[in-house]
Amino acid sequence: MSVVGSSVAAALTVGPAVGGTKFTEGVQALLSLQDDSYVWRVLCLAAVLFSLTAAMATSLANSHEVAARVSAAEACSAELAGLEAALSFGHIRLEDAVQLYQQYVARVPFVDEATSDSSTRAT
Repeated sequence: MSVVGSSVAAALTVGPAVGGTKFTEGVQALLSLQDDSYVWRVLCLAAVLFSLTAAMATSLANSHEVAARVSAAEACSAELAGLEAALSFGHIRLEDAVQLYQQYVARVPFVDEATSDSSTRAT
């Protein structure tokens, strides 16, 4: 949607940009309009609408990515809490816990150490 909206907005503005008044006068004559300013107005309005659609589609796509990252981080946090409990009760060997820890953390590479260090200090 983002790519299509951007492409259509660009296509709507290329005619007047390249052809200038000859383009708008030609479209005016073709559509039997009274004034060539209607051509400019319609093309500019359509380009704005398609640009806004592209921007909103991009924003929505980014917000879905954030939601997926939050879900992955919450799942990792739950797994790590379970791992901590298993270690504290002696239900798992330290070597196995280290392997599981590495597997869990590998699923959230977007969480950097500085963020996780500051959150542990705050608690």
